[in-house]
Amino acid sequence: MNTKICFAYPWATFGGCERVFINRAMAFKKHLPGVQVDFFFLSDGGGLKSFSAALEKYNLKGVASVVHSLDRSYDLLSLVDCPQLFSMLSSANQRYIVECHTGYDENRQYLSTLPSECRAVAAPSARFRELLSKEFPTVQAPILELANFVPWDIDEYQADKDIFLPEWTRRPILFFGRMDKLKDPISLLDAFEMIERRRKGEFMLLLCGPKSIEIDIEREIANRGLSGISVLLPPIPFHAASTLLDSVRRAGGVFVSPSRGESFGLSAAEAISSLLPSALSNIDAHLDLLSDFGDLYTFPIGDENALAGRIEYVFDNHSGTQDVFRKLRSNFSAERFVRDWECLLNEALG
Repeated sequence: MNTKICFAYPWATFGGCERVFINRAMAFKKHLPGVQVDFFFLSDGGGLKSFSAALEKYNLKGVASVVHSLDRSYDLLSLVDCPQLFSMLSSANQRYIVECHTGYDENRQYLSTLPSECRAVAAPSARFRELLSKEFPTVQAPILELANFVPWDIDEYQADKDIFLPEWTRRPILFFGRMDKLKDPISLLDAFEMIERRRKGEFMLLLCGPKSIEIDIEREIANRGLSGISVLLPPIPFHAASTLLDSVRRAGGVFVSPSRGESFGLSAAEAISSLLPSALSNIDAHLDLLSDFGDLYTFPIGDENALAGRIEYVFDNHSGTQDVFRKLRSNFSAERFVRDWECLLNEALG
């Protein structure tokens, strides 16, 4: 069946939702070739050029397009944390759903005034669906799971295997995400300071992602005397994410997410899918990704001592961690998303 879908989002940035959109287009191309998808961003937050380049890099131009207006009719319109379009759609004869992906409490309060025309609310994980159901018990639309995933099982995902990190003498500890209070890079800096005292000269810190006005990351690094062994990278193109993670793995490094809240934990899922050993905060989203192995690879939120110890453990058990992650990544493959998508479509269009 041919289906025309549009996903609307407030900003085109270098964030997780944009990565999710690209992953979905890849899954549609491989598993549901009858789906044509548009992406509509209310504004360019600095990532639109990179987003469009990723569609081209992954050979998705025949499947997916960026549009600059909603002047056409779709079988389904999905508003991803985009309540700005509610009023426009109230008088339109357009079937739509709402997807809530934000881990910021204040940014999902719009669900308390969800219009009755909304066909369904979709959450990126089972735990987050349960959270939304508890937070917004008066929502009339069904709240369903539309699982996030990593297309590690699609060949095009490995787009830039010819890119490598420099051959550093220290092994890298990677933070890959927005440097704000929710993602909590400060806990990692404190933990790294402890590790450097205990195992001087072994490791370096690699931070990659958008900066935030909440944290002066350069100052925090300098205050701890870590400037000479820390590297700050700007946001990288979407199609280079898997290459960065693979390069850190080949360098004997680890991925760390001290995040205090996630709706799914996409960066962590990408690291696991790349078989990059990881130390993750023990939030629900990360525990879901790790299944029965949470005790091995998580630490209590904000506990810098435990984080330092967990990083050392993961470094010292590098090969065994890769074997575990090879088993775990099958839980968030493209095929899992396709099953959820077809169930959601039946609910929204039925």
